[in-house]
Parts: sequence; C-alpha cells; structure tokens
Amino acid sequence: MLAKAFRLRLRGSFAYVRAHGTKYNERALSYVVVRGRGKRIGFIVSNKIGKATKRNLVKRRMRAAAGELLGRVRDGQMIFIARGGITSLGYAEIKRQMVSVLTKAGMFAGGGK
Repeated sequence: MLAKAFRLRLRGSFAYVRAHGTKYNERALSYVVVRGRGKRIGFIVSNKIGKATKRNLVKRRMRAAAGELLGRVRDGQMIFIARGGITSLGYAEIKRQMVSVLTKAGMFAGGGK
C-alpha cells in the first residue's frame, strides 16, 4: 500500500504534472514526471478502461507495485496513466511495465533495476 504522504491527490497537482512533466510510454501504461519537488505519485484510470470494479482493481495493482518500488525511485511528482490493454494484465506484468517506464525516465536512484 502506498502511504498517504506519498500520494498525489489534488486536481491542481495532477494538472501541474500533466502540463509541465515529461511523458514516457509503455504498451499498457503511460508515465508523466516532474523531477524534484518531493516524492509524490498519482494514478489515473479513466472510464474507458472499464466499469468501477475493473478500474479499482487496476488502481490497487498499480498502487501496490508503486509501493514496492518507492524506495528505489528518485524524488519527483509522477503520474501513472492506465492505457487500453491493462485490464488483461496481471500484477507482475503491470509492475514490469512500471519498472520499464521508470528505467526509461532514469528515475531509479541506483541507476538500474
């Protein structure tokens, strides 16, 4: 679970990151980051993904994966955005795609996986 202190929650915060951040893509996941400014993570799962139960399942999986990766990630305000095929993926595949976009963005503190 992702601690409350690390959650990006306000609409204005999401808007700031989307407007000023750098975007990286993976097959079922997009990632937007503004480096520095503390460590905060937000998640977006739109109605296009499915009904509420599917969206909540995807968000829970994304939050759990982010919680595991949090200690290795550099400071920054970041948003993970679910894309079309994410509902067919399991937890391990979602986590692998999150690691992939974080690596592309250079956000791991150790430099590697």
